[in-house]
Amino acid sequence: MRLILFLSLLCLGFRPVFAQDSIEQKMDWLAKTKSASNFFVHFDKNVYTNNEIVYFTGYLIKEGKRKVNNHQLMSVCLIRDLDSTIIIQDKFVMGKGLSFGSITLPDSILTGNYHFIAYTDQVINGTPSAIFNQPITIKTNIDPAFKASLKVLDDTNEISKNHQVLLAVTTKDNRFLPKPIQINYKYGNLSKKTKTDPSGQLLISLPEQSNLTDPSLYVKLKNDKDSSYLNLTLPLKQNKASVKFYPEGGNLVLGLSSNIGWEVKDQQKMPVAVKAFLYENNEVIDTVETSSYGIGKFLLLPKRESIYSIKLIHSGLADSIYYLPKAIEKGFVLNLKSAIVKDTLSLSIKSTGTKNLNFLLHNFRQIFSSIPFDMETNRRMIKIPLDEVPKGLMTLTILDSLNRPLAERMFFAHYSNEEKIITSTDKQIYNQREKVNLKLKLNSDTISIVSIACIQDNRLETKKINDIESYTYLTSELNALPVVLKGTPYKDVNYLEQVLLVKGWRKYTWQDLQATTANDTIYKKDSLQMLGSITKSKKELIKPVTIGAFGDNKIRLINTSDKGKFNFNVDDLILEQGKKSLLFINDKNKFDYKFQINDQFLKMDEKLSRSLVFDNPVLPSTIVNNAELVLKGNEKAIRLKEVVIKGRKDNGIGYRGASGSNACGDYVCRYNILNCRNHPGDPENTQPVAGRSYMTNGISMIYQECRAGLGVDENFLKFNGIHQPKEFYFSDYKDPQEPAFFSTIYWNYGMVLSNKKETELSFYTSDITGKFRIIVQGVTNKDVIYDEHFLEVKTNK
Repeated sequence: MRLILFLSLLCLGFRPVFAQDSIEQKMDWLAKTKSASNFFVHFDKNVYTNNEIVYFTGYLIKEGKRKVNNHQLMSVCLIRDLDSTIIIQDKFVMGKGLSFGSITLPDSILTGNYHFIAYTDQVINGTPSAIFNQPITIKTNIDPAFKASLKVLDDTNEISKNHQVLLAVTTKDNRFLPKPIQINYKYGNLSKKTKTDPSGQLLISLPEQSNLTDPSLYVKLKNDKDSSYLNLTLPLKQNKASVKFYPEGGNLVLGLSSNIGWEVKDQQKMPVAVKAFLYENNEVIDTVETSSYGIGKFLLLPKRESIYSIKLIHSGLADSIYYLPKAIEKGFVLNLKSAIVKDTLSLSIKSTGTKNLNFLLHNFRQIFSSIPFDMETNRRMIKIPLDEVPKGLMTLTILDSLNRPLAERMFFAHYSNEEKIITSTDKQIYNQREKVNLKLKLNSDTISIVSIACIQDNRLETKKINDIESYTYLTSELNALPVVLKGTPYKDVNYLEQVLLVKGWRKYTWQDLQATTANDTIYKKDSLQMLGSITKSKKELIKPVTIGAFGDNKIRLINTSDKGKFNFNVDDLILEQGKKSLLFINDKNKFDYKFQINDQFLKMDEKLSRSLVFDNPVLPSTIVNNAELVLKGNEKAIRLKEVVIKGRKDNGIGYRGASGSNACGDYVCRYNILNCRNHPGDPENTQPVAGRSYMTNGISMIYQECRAGLGVDENFLKFNGIHQPKEFYFSDYKDPQEPAFFSTIYWNYGMVLSNKKETELSFYTSDITGKFRIIVQGVTNKDVIYDEHFLEVKTNK
């Protein structure tokens, strides 16, 4: 803990003295300095494929420096991890802390690791005050044009310590390619361009590099117009471990036994389950171990003149001896009976020092309780009621009579693992295209707003899962947490006990507290906007003009300012997601006018893509191939080879083009469904015709005329503006010829639940078989809420 550093400064003569009022004042300053909104976005899953629709709901759970109603827009952009390229971006309306939307992924998107970055329009000192990132994986539904694999060879040269990796490339039917293909590969600071041999193989020799934070080999293969990408995380030969010790309370004290938490990670910050010998001087006194989370605990009674160390029993880890911190002469040792408590905190204190103490219950932003205490004896058992303490992570700090911190421990107050919502289905196993009846009932709170997703279970990678409970109470407060092997972090009490033993408060320290002044609370606040302007003959206007906007079935008129300025954040310019707008001016001299857009969100996207660091722990492997990021055959429809059909009228059915959509973004699939989510970008799509009937969400509707494509000339400005959510497409899939390979078979947002009655919903399974997961999460009038339920889909008999 950083408290150890602080106490070591005390031993060197550094004596900060806090009056009680000054601590409260400084915590208030620190809270204003560090204050940030708690913003969570529920994405329907975290594994997607090209042309797939991503559904999401944003929840502003806790306001920071800006009030909830100040947040009016949510921006969502997708960033590729490999090179920080921004792939797609969109903006959505936010109201009362809620925002809903969806994004269709490009057909050409490359497979690999990405991050969705979501943030609101409120900015503090140049950075969004509410920001959330969601790691995702992109797979493809297109079989690669050729097979490629990387394999680490067993006969690695131990003398040179080089990695020997074999790249092998063949045709789809395992034959030799007609000619060698081009290869570009990168490993650490090594980059090289080469070719395979005539048999399609290449032996790559990679010199071992020290302090390598990313041990992955990245390979790009190009065969004429076809490309493929591979990356293989190589095992490090003598991986250097990171071992840290956390005496409970902050210090080892001579003559007092205490629990010591310890944590082991490898060079890539992955937890390591390991056994070790505990030494006193040169003698083994115990055998200790860490869990699968890389966290362990052991009891130690420090003796004078003794040196304590740990020697790891692990052949793959170098520098295997690590020394514990030196025990101090006098001090306090505290032990919590449990760090996960409901209404009362129970602890024991052992002391060889100060008698007059002060117990401070706080979260480094606010003091909830200050309790004077006299030790009287060297050992005391204490119970502290938590009536004044809110739910969440709290810190108990023991101060001396001069308000100097002596010991500290984090705990979770008012923890409850009771089910806040009961989720059930009419049965557990379903056939393909069978109706699912879902029932939801609140168990305690009077009202809740939730989003609901039913997705194919293998479209959720464990290490990339976020849930609103764990994020609100743990992830947003602590550093990166170990990946929970099963379930969610919040609901695993054993996991929480381990984490809180070694994870001190990472955002706030006593050093920060002491250094904070009133000047640190001064900040600059701003709002990101999407602004437009119009000039005439390259000059600023001197009087307002009226501009027109269309992108759906309506034409809207907007008045500019005297100087031709206007704001896109108005109801007249907000469209359904997926639609694009056109601006025009109806004037006899219209060609003298020119539109300009200043989209401040795009500039923020660029800034965040360069500044954010994504922590992606990786596991070493010995073989990988380019089919691993391809969906299985039973998860995708037969994909027609894409063709480009030049524009023509098609017997009055509609114009058919490469994308099939009109200027409003609408299209009709081969099964007469308007904007069918199973066929975006399908070459068989046609443009809808005004006056004709099409199916949408199981209902027949008459399509109105799209005016966005009428009379477009060079003084029209087409832009991707601000959007309302697009409704999820529901179908009973009665047409047996219509493919239904949906991994998200249900999505709903803004659903209001009440404990007074049960909410009943229904949807249909798709053609995909296997395990599906229903996730319900959102906010209540008192708390956040999360639940999940599983069902299985079997092949029809």
